[in-house]
Amino acid sequence: MNIKSKRTLIINKKHYFIIFIVLIAIFCLQVHLKFLDFCEFLEQDSYELKISNNYLKTKNNKSYYVLALAYKDVLIYTTTKKEIKSNQISLKFAAKNKLNFYEYLQARFYLPSYALEELEEIKENAFVSYFINQHENLTMKQFFGALFFAKSISKDLRDSVNYYGIAHLLAISGYHLGLIYSIFFFIFSIIYKYFQKRFFPYRSIHFDLGIIIFIILALYFYEIGLVASYFRSFIMAILGFYFIIRAIKILSFSHLFLAFFICIAINPSFLFNVGFFFSCLGVFYIFLFIYHFNANSLTKLICLELSTFFAMVAPVLYFFPLLSFQQLLGIILTPIFVIFYPLVLFLHIINLGDLLDKYLLIFLDFKMFAINFKLEFKYFFIYLILSFLSIFHRYLAIFVISLNLIFFIYLGFL
Repeated sequence: MNIKSKRTLIINKKHYFIIFIVLIAIFCLQVHLKFLDFCEFLEQDSYELKISNNYLKTKNNKSYYVLALAYKDVLIYTTTKKEIKSNQISLKFAAKNKLNFYEYLQARFYLPSYALEELEEIKENAFVSYFINQHENLTMKQFFGALFFAKSISKDLRDSVNYYGIAHLLAISGYHLGLIYSIFFFIFSIIYKYFQKRFFPYRSIHFDLGIIIFIILALYFYEIGLVASYFRSFIMAILGFYFIIRAIKILSFSHLFLAFFICIAINPSFLFNVGFFFSCLGVFYIFLFIYHFNANSLTKLICLELSTFFAMVAPVLYFFPLLSFQQLLGIILTPIFVIFYPLVLFLHIINLGDLLDKYLLIFLDFKMFAINFKLEFKYFFIYLILSFLSIFHRYLAIFVISLNLIFFIYLGFL
């Protein structure tokens, strides 16, 4: 059997059944461990926690600070009238008895607090500090902190990013993983080919460098923490690498669903993570286009970009109800990011990370007319059902994606 025919092989159904039994067992174990963490959390009297995000919020003419506190892989929100300058505090939580396990499992919840005291600030490691401290402007510190290390950003910066429809570029995901893999492969291949010709011409450059780069990606994962979108991408990349080695078909919905279930089994909290949902859904729409139309020409690659962008409009509107023609610029900015990311990475490596700061600030400050458009759950749910059904018919896929044009047509009549 030649290589081309082997690429059409799929995993045996019996193997899938065994895999899912194992994943269910892992899922149950992880839920149990989460419950033990929940019990441990309730038993504690006081807490020393690192602040992941700290911003001022004004509501009903009252101003207060919102703190996002990291407890293991859980994010706890609390408020205080006192300005906190350190990134670590000790405090006590009130009304813990009202917190249930389901809320804890979602990994994001609010608790009122008291007895807040600032502790000695936790310094970032030298590697992260080297990148972030190249910027004087706080917005730029947050922008590149999020871009390279999945750091939290302020509401103002998040709004600026949403105006352009490029939140997927700032959140570390498969897009970044692919770029990082390509950069390292290009650099290492120059060295590898020199030694391969002389000492081991029988070795596979893709296999050997793949192993090395995945070790680097794993170390990067350890550095940035459990970021849902990156974790999904990392799992899919490992599966894809294994499928290539075993000559199994890579671009299939079963590949995506398998990665989804592996991630959920390892961390059940991902079931409630919006970033993880967007990450999986974005890949689904990419696969949907390739499944029906392929992407074997420049024209089809452009159509793939357009298709994926418009397919995600409705899901994004449901969670982030901001609609603006400015978001259409995301269609152009996404391919430009392929150049932008390696460029700013190189500038940070040579300690010139702030070179583009003034231009990026102008870029982020630009705002076009926008409206608050909240998509009701029933329409969102119907859209998702139609999306999954469109796997079976290409014309339904075209119809579903075209539905998103309605939002911009509506905006044009305002």
